[in-house]
Amino acid sequence: MVMAKEVQRMNQPLFGDSSVSKAVKELLYRIQDANPQSQSIYQQAAVFFSAEEQLAIDALQQQKADLQRRIDDASKGGRIKLEKRLLDTQTELKEKLRQQEDNRLGRIRQLKQTAKHILEAVTGDSAHETQQLSARMLGTIQLLSPTRGKNIAATNQRHKHLYKAVLALRLLDQLLADQLIKNRYVFSKFAEESGNLYRVQVQIPLIMACLLQDIGLQHPEVKLILQGEDGSLDPFRILHGTEREQLLQICFAQSQRYLQEGLGLDTYVGNSKAERDVFVAIEDENQSFILHLLKSAIKPEDGIGNLLKIPQVYTSVVLPSKQQYQYEQLPKVSALLKAGAAKGWYPQAIVDSLLKITGYFPQGFAITYIPKDSDKRDLDRYEYAIVNGLYPPEPEAPICRQVTRNLTFNSFGSNVVIGAENNLYFSTAQQKLEKVSEERLREILSKLVSNFEERTSVDLIPKCWFPDEYFSYQKNQNLWNRTDTVRN
Repeated sequence: MVMAKEVQRMNQPLFGDSSVSKAVKELLYRIQDANPQSQSIYQQAAVFFSAEEQLAIDALQQQKADLQRRIDDASKGGRIKLEKRLLDTQTELKEKLRQQEDNRLGRIRQLKQTAKHILEAVTGDSAHETQQLSARMLGTIQLLSPTRGKNIAATNQRHKHLYKAVLALRLLDQLLADQLIKNRYVFSKFAEESGNLYRVQVQIPLIMACLLQDIGLQHPEVKLILQGEDGSLDPFRILHGTEREQLLQICFAQSQRYLQEGLGLDTYVGNSKAERDVFVAIEDENQSFILHLLKSAIKPEDGIGNLLKIPQVYTSVVLPSKQQYQYEQLPKVSALLKAGAAKGWYPQAIVDSLLKITGYFPQGFAITYIPKDSDKRDLDRYEYAIVNGLYPPEPEAPICRQVTRNLTFNSFGSNVVIGAENNLYFSTAQQKLEKVSEERLREILSKLVSNFEERTSVDLIPKCWFPDEYFSYQKNQNLWNRTDTVRN
């Protein structure tokens, strides 16, 4: 929370979005917008699944067949009128089929273009820059997602797709580095010298697969399960037993159907037969790869399907779309993945690879920690920070941006690695502050929250803080503009 004095001091309108936040929001809206009238990828799928377009075509085809049959049986006088109606029907049917094909091509091209934009947004000129851009994307998505209020589940549901896609890209990098990728298709494209085939035929299809994995949830049968016949059910409730199994089966089948029928293959534009043949071959291979990813994500064992499965599990914890939401529980994602690996649900090696990237604390998570003085002695207070870096030196020691210094909010803090011994998420660090007087702890809290008098339920030694208000100020959104990092 931004403290009251800080808010009062601001003499210009600073609420809003930085250029980075605007770009991230644009990608999020392009994938799934809250506005049902939007042309987002998910809204286009909902229109396709409604089958209104196909039903109109089916009706015209039936009408055409009926007219042809009546013409055969009609007298000469009646045949002329029927032939005129048949011609009109054929013209309308031709136009409907043309529009259907145009809509299909529009959908596949928008999906491909969005995937390209995502890849460009998180790809730098070096591995280090790529990691920074990816941390910025993941952190911004997390910080744009509310930690309180009624819209948490619905917002997280829309934000999951982009988060999962970025995480899958970085997991792919790590699995290649750890030599855990056994898929010959991926290897063959990765070995290609220019890197273009790897980009076009592995990275972009992987992003597309991530965006399509849950698109079957737009099917009317799924919405019936989630909302009920009269729409009165809470779509974000926890499903059990038969309901959950039905939903997963429908989503799995319809996501694949949408890939093959709702999107299909793009068409070549140009006059070169050689280029057309290459284009068609790439399109066909890409669709086959995406389909393989979608199918194998259900039971990936140690195969390529883990590029979807493991990021999906991680994302479902850090951006939960169920009503039972507790912000302070987000770092438990690492324990959940480890427990799943111990039970044989997930491959241990792949979980280890992911946690090398993320550590225990998700990007954008708001840390409270005990700072040290110049002699590396603990001070008698805590400060605020936000996780802003991937590949922490130890999984329990996140790379963070300092948000407060001397209990004062600022926009120009340093990057700092915060060890478990001083991170208030851990009991060891909490015990250090238990020696501090309650009066001092209340003084600290009064300087760090904007409505201290109303916040009677806040822990005097908080495990984390809530960054929503802080990040709503444009000047506080540039948390990734420094590369220097020190150890707390």
